[in-house]
Amino acid sequence: MQFGQSTSPQRSNASVELTEQASVAIPQGRLLRGAVPSPSGELIVAWFHGEPGVRVYRGAVATDILPDEVGQAVGVGFLDEAKLEIVDAASGDLVVADTDGNLIARRSLPAVRDAGGAARTGTGWFLAFPDSSPPNLRLPASRGHWTPDSTYTRAISLASGDNEVLVWQSFSPFRAWRLGTRTKWVPLALQQVDADWFADDATRSLRFDTGIWSATSVVAVGPGYVQTLAHRGTDQRLLLWFDPAGRFLRYTAVDAPFGLVASAADAPVLLAIRTLNRIELVKYSWETVPNSSGSKGGGR
Repeated sequence: MQFGQSTSPQRSNASVELTEQASVAIPQGRLLRGAVPSPSGELIVAWFHGEPGVRVYRGAVATDILPDEVGQAVGVGFLDEAKLEIVDAASGDLVVADTDGNLIARRSLPAVRDAGGAARTGTGWFLAFPDSSPPNLRLPASRGHWTPDSTYTRAISLASGDNEVLVWQSFSPFRAWRLGTRTKWVPLALQQVDADWFADDATRSLRFDTGIWSATSVVAVGPGYVQTLAHRGTDQRLLLWFDPAGRFLRYTAVDAPFGLVASAADAPVLLAIRTLNRIELVKYSWETVPNSSGSKGGGR
């Protein structure tokens, strides 16, 4: 699968090519809350709404671990290839365990019972409070809180990047920021979604009715970022590609219920969720490939 260049205000001489490595089914009746690959991309850990513990995928083998130790995970981060930190909103604790389910330690994490999401970087845990008024983000290392500067913010979500977290609004105007040591703790916005980016028939609805679209993720891919927009009435998805400075490069239209979820820390591996005959997590490897000369139009 190659995600090439589309109509955009800037030109890029490279595309990203994804190669499917594996897929695993989400159990029927479970609603995915989050998932993350291990640093090497070999393991996947997923957690679900209303379900205790977490699920570890080793290839096609799935193991549910820590049901007695974790009441409701809202974030998981790998310390190394075999050790996890899990933010448990039920107990208010940070649980440390290995990927076999052996408890190593636990400690209290202030305010976590009210958190709707959590993401880990090397400096500690960021906690999102999307239901507070206004929605805000608690920063690690005693750095206080940050409230996204938008009266339109109805929900915020988190994903961890390279020494930063990626924060996005679920609804129009789809603003997204990066924040952490990489940005010197200054929230830096990705270029705001502009309807003029989308000129073809398949995406012109963004020009007239942004309310039927939602932003489902922002993920670091290589030096840049990808934001996924989902059409709420069809299977159409838009992948918006940004450079390392957060400037829009191009978009890709995908006619399938698909969205990127997370990227591995030390390997060119992406995790996506896809719904065809079943809901599944899909692991891709990625690489950049040069565009052929004269390449134009939307990538597929």
